[in-house]
Amino acid sequence: MAVESSNESIDATVELEALVQAGDGDAIAGFLRLLPPEDTAYTLSHLSEETRTRLFQVLSSADPDLGADLLEHFVDEYAADVIEQMEPHHAAALVDEMDSDEQADVLSELDDKDAEAILQKMDPEEAEDARERMGYDEDVAGGLMITEYLLYNEGQTVNAVTADLQANAGQYSEYEVRYVYVVDTAGKLTGVVPMRSLVLVPGDCTIQAQQIREPVTVQIDTHLDDLHDLFDRVDFSAVPVVEQDGTLAGVVQRAAVEEAIGDRESDQFLKFGGIIGGEELRSMSVGSRAARRLTFLLPIMLLLLASATVIALFEDTVKRLPILAAFLPVVAGICGSGGNQAVAVSIRELSLGLIDSSDFVRVLIKELVVAAIIGVVLGVVLFVVVLAWQQNVHLALVLGGAVPFVVVVSKTIGGTVPVLLRKVGVDPAMASGPIVTTVVDLVGFFTVLMLATLMIEKLQ
Repeated sequence: MAVESSNESIDATVELEALVQAGDGDAIAGFLRLLPPEDTAYTLSHLSEETRTRLFQVLSSADPDLGADLLEHFVDEYAADVIEQMEPHHAAALVDEMDSDEQADVLSELDDKDAEAILQKMDPEEAEDARERMGYDEDVAGGLMITEYLLYNEGQTVNAVTADLQANAGQYSEYEVRYVYVVDTAGKLTGVVPMRSLVLVPGDCTIQAQQIREPVTVQIDTHLDDLHDLFDRVDFSAVPVVEQDGTLAGVVQRAAVEEAIGDRESDQFLKFGGIIGGEELRSMSVGSRAARRLTFLLPIMLLLLASATVIALFEDTVKRLPILAAFLPVVAGICGSGGNQAVAVSIRELSLGLIDSSDFVRVLIKELVVAAIIGVVLGVVLFVVVLAWQQNVHLALVLGGAVPFVVVVSKTIGGTVPVLLRKVGVDPAMASGPIVTTVVDLVGFFTVLMLATLMIEKLQ
């Protein structure tokens, strides 16, 4: 079944390519709407960059709502990479149709010049809203909220509200429609009316009489972690976002908060793996992907050259005991993995708010105890293995004696470096791994080679 599904996806890609070459917008839209959702991402990602750009340009004229919907289902970096290749007026037609929160997220991924060129071609009202939202951090309520919601004056009747809902059903279908937000004449939020309440009361009642007064609200600068905690405590699908003066600014949805938490964790994982420019997909441009990876790998190469100099300093020792070359990667690998374990724990605790930049000593002490136990166990095991394998007690002592010390160093550094980086304002997920790996290699190589040199000198 998996092979059949894969073949069907490949056939869909070939068929879509032919439709794009023909330039028939209606045929392209019809094909994409009939394509199974699980095949859509695969099909689009396997188009060439030129064909994909042409596809969205055609949709920007034939069916911009569909084009925007397709882009919204991809990560922001992917959507930005697509519209960056398009003419501003084509890109603007798609961005106009995106949800307000997606507009700001995608445009923020572009260079200022490219973003402004698209904003100039957008609907003026949409562009103004997007510019304002782009000024908010992506991890606060202002950056997560949507500005499509149902808003009515407190003096309006239920009949007036329901009449408006029916008259604008097409427009409102994509809004946050579980709640109606009630404001006074100054635009300040006074209450919230669950949509179901509107069908359970006489039509001549005012919505002011049906509202839930003093609803749960958040400020524009409320942080993502606080929003996550709030939705854990309350059973709401959305909460209103208000300005300092109580004016309603937008609505932040539970789904948006959960997605943002997931994106943050994914971003940390990617940074830990060396993708520091954000999300990367192989359907993105080659130049962009290469630049993102080189940003991480070039400094790593320079740092590793420092480790090579340590080995060069002990060239005579390696010549006299060549078998050391086989065991140096073992020591470095064991200790490097141990250091990365400590890094992962610290980054996790930082993200959960269990530790902060003032907990250096606490983290150090906690890691020292664990590292000492692990170091002794690994040292004994390595001593036994080397002795049984090489029948050389002195080599076994060198390697078995080096491991406990290097494990302690690697784990304490791995645990504390993220805390120090957070204190100086550097992303721990981005820099901890390279720093720990380089330091552990330096310490591991130096310790083993220095002990071996001392052993050789003593035996002479």
